[in-house]
Amino acid sequence: MNITLKKTSVALGAATLTVALACVADAPSRTMATVTDESPRAMQAVAVWRAHVDTLAVRVAAMDSAAHALNAASDIARAREAFVSARRAFKLAEVALEYYTPTAAKEMNGPALPEVDDAEGPEAVFPPTGFQVIEELLYGDDPVAAKEELVRETGTLRPLVTRAKTMMDVQRASDAHVWDAVKLELARIATLGLAGFDSPVAGHSLREADEALEGVTRTLAPYRTADSTWTQLDAKLSGTRSLLTASSDREQFDHLTVLAEHFIPLGRAMQRARLTLAIGVPVERRAYRLDAATVFDSHAFDVLGFAPIDATSPTPQQVALGARLFHDRQLSGDGKRACSSCHLPEKAFTDGLVSNRARGGAPLARNTPTVINSGLQLGSFADLRTTYLEDQVTDVIENVDEMHGNLSTIVRRLAVDTTLATQFREAFATARIAKDSAITATRVRTALAAYQRSLTRLNSPVDRALRGDRTALSEEERRGFNLFVGKAKCASCHFLPLTNGTVPPMYQKSEVEVLGVPTRAVTAKATIDPDIGRFRLTRAAPHQHAFRTPSIRNVALTAPYMHNGVYRTLEQVVDFYNRGGGAGIGISLENQTLPADPLNLTGAEQRALVRFMRALTDTTALTRF
Repeated sequence: MNITLKKTSVALGAATLTVALACVADAPSRTMATVTDESPRAMQAVAVWRAHVDTLAVRVAAMDSAAHALNAASDIARAREAFVSARRAFKLAEVALEYYTPTAAKEMNGPALPEVDDAEGPEAVFPPTGFQVIEELLYGDDPVAAKEELVRETGTLRPLVTRAKTMMDVQRASDAHVWDAVKLELARIATLGLAGFDSPVAGHSLREADEALEGVTRTLAPYRTADSTWTQLDAKLSGTRSLLTASSDREQFDHLTVLAEHFIPLGRAMQRARLTLAIGVPVERRAYRLDAATVFDSHAFDVLGFAPIDATSPTPQQVALGARLFHDRQLSGDGKRACSSCHLPEKAFTDGLVSNRARGGAPLARNTPTVINSGLQLGSFADLRTTYLEDQVTDVIENVDEMHGNLSTIVRRLAVDTTLATQFREAFATARIAKDSAITATRVRTALAAYQRSLTRLNSPVDRALRGDRTALSEEERRGFNLFVGKAKCASCHFLPLTNGTVPPMYQKSEVEVLGVPTRAVTAKATIDPDIGRFRLTRAAPHQHAFRTPSIRNVALTAPYMHNGVYRTLEQVVDFYNRGGGAGIGISLENQTLPADPLNLTGAEQRALVRFMRALTDTTALTRF
């Protein structure tokens, strides 16, 4: 087996704003407990979590001992058994560890990749630690030869568990936070666990999803009542878990049915149980809404959760103003180019070109991405050089090759238009601004960002199928969905349901990948595209040729593909991945994060995968201005 790095994560800044903690009512007649109040039931749940972390400490110590005793091939089975036992303990405790000790949890179970601290400079690259590193060593070609590394990693894991245990021993909790942790864990299982995100080599994702659900079940035990709500919840839990334990073959697993008919109904049953108990939710600005039942709900996401901390809900007037500015050539330095010159609504806000032209006539460096659903990601541009849409607006307007404008000059130019000045004043009427200051650079940025955030559409046939419409997808499209999550491993980077690289369920960081994209669409003796990607910004070695993982929603309308537009069809893209990315077509990169092993997809499977991706199309009311 050829073991390679899987993905690189880039933290871009906190997108979560704690506004307040208050009580929330499901109906005027019901009074919910204050969400900050510590309660006996919550502390019983915390006691369960502490016991799980205690067990984790014991199992990790046993795994460490097994690593030290790994001297011959006959010892491998025992070492792997100890690993599986320790991972089970981690999954039982995951609901608490991810919620209350997220940094320790990441160190214990993050991707087996070096971590780049952008703020500290190019030398701030930290080696990965934890279970995924141990998994690669134990399930690689020669675990015995890797003994020294294994012992080092198991020895590193032990103090991480001790640190988490110390933190949990003093943890206090309210009912609202216990249930919030449970909701997030269910989302984590559905979006990351089932996709094999944290068991990429051993392939234990289905079993570990069941173990994580066992941790959820035990957490909720103090809240159990004898009414029908719990009977329904028990049935959903047992039904989901039975399907997870019935098979260990991710490639043949019916992920779509399990998500649509079990996980999503389970999330809704949990929400009903919480409401029956009159338990509120913490009030925070979070991308995944706290009052949503599942991440697959039609209104599960708050675009302000991906916005700057001081952003406010855009008004219809601001969105309308942003739409006008999006098509206004006055925003460019020479008055000849608007945002819509490259982002054409009739082409799903792309341009259909390999790359558009710079002002001087030369090709731009990169392919034009769609801005549909651009408000549902943390980070813009292929190299993630800006975090928020407001900053993306500034970058494009003032980029010498794109619009070559200047916001201060643009403000003065726009102010001459009395009709536009009136529209600005109406859009920002609450600011009580004076007539001569109606148009400002900040409001230009705000309006354009508001318009882009309004271009959010999450009602494709795939979404409707996940929400229970069995007629929304054909059988071939359903097979494609299961390949996307299973054998093809797409969903371990393009996370459901958004299919971009902003990591669920907290959506506070976005990932970049090193795929080995070629200069030409060849299948042998390829050469790497010279664009160095995010490395241009960070100068950190893992970021050489690294690019943001984009959403593949509406991908059927946004050809050509990749940052350089090298592939003209989805069939070519799937073939590239099927071969193992750049490594499969003759490109040698030490830092390729895409596993180099071929996917071994058949022709029929590749066609089904393409059909699924075409079913991600939803441009309702967006293709005309």
